[in-house]
Amino acid sequence: MEGHQRNLYLYDRFNARVLGVSVDDVNTLKNWAKSLDLTFPLLSNVTGFLGASFGVEPSPEIKGFPVFSRRTVIIDKTGIIRYVRDGSPNYKDILLFLKKLNQESRSDPTTGGKP
Repeated sequence: MEGHQRNLYLYDRFNARVLGVSVDDVNTLKNWAKSLDLTFPLLSNVTGFLGASFGVEPSPEIKGFPVFSRRTVIIDKTGIIRYVRDGSPNYKDILLFLKKLNQESRSDPTTGGKP
């Protein structure tokens, strides 16, 4: 998450926003965000339904809660999943993909040249 925080200004240049999703409760996420100085939103998804909708399958449950693996997902402005990577984020790969996506958006005549 700290890597995403460091790259926020670059993501912003590509018209991208960061959102973290976790099965942790809201208070845990608030404390975690504060401890890491995160300024982007974190969603509490205790049941795991959101992760499952992005293809993140739960691992065996721990203390009755599903455990999801780490996954980076990039969704374009029309809601289409355009990028998926399991494991720790590859920030260079993410930035290169966002650059490509931004360039595609600029050349799309349906957007009038706007990302």
